[in-house]
Amino acid sequence: MRELRSRLRDARRRAGDDSGMTLTELLVSMIVFSMSMALIMGAVTVVVGITKEAQGASDAVFATRQALATIDRQVRSGNVLFSPADEVAYISTCQDLGTNKGSCMRIFTQSNGDEKCVQWQMAPDGAGSGLYKLQMRSWETTWQTGGSVTGWGVVARGLTMSDAPFELDVGAGNIYGERLLKVHLVARNADTGRDVAIDASISGRNTSYGYTGSQCTPVPPV
Repeated sequence: MRELRSRLRDARRRAGDDSGMTLTELLVSMIVFSMSMALIMGAVTVVVGITKEAQGASDAVFATRQALATIDRQVRSGNVLFSPADEVAYISTCQDLGTNKGSCMRIFTQSNGDEKCVQWQMAPDGAGSGLYKLQMRSWETTWQTGGSVTGWGVVARGLTMSDAPFELDVGAGNIYGERLLKVHLVARNADTGRDVAIDASISGRNTSYGYTGSQCTPVPPV
């Protein structure tokens, strides 16, 4: 009986105990919470950085791939491909970017069912930036007698150029003769400074029968 009464008193005492956390317990809780928040924020920062880098790379590459798709369509429908290595010497509208030949090219194509001449050109993308932009224009063979000529349109920006972006393969034994165009475009991620190379080898028509190569000359002035 005495033991039962003692237990009841202890139970009532515990039930009536309204004491809170001690200062030490509070400080420990705050430290643990702060460490947890620091770890969470660090993880969030890493995820945001990776996402931003991936998005920047995607934006830099997307326009370049779109340009390559257009070139692919024009070359595969092309009747005459002009050697990019010779354009600076023969065409005044091809900008001389130093010793790096192959920075511009011409194609006489029937892309989309329309016979026209297309000119692609790498040009500096801002003074002193060290980057280039890829631009394109086209004209009808009758441009001197009323045919249309388009202005330069920028297709992709933020490109680098260490090697020739355009090269016509003239190697011996090539089954396409002088009909294989090698394209080497390098897009730079503006946020990270990393380069992404996009390469392709595109074969044009196997014959230029009926075409002399004079369809795209003279070239309209800029």
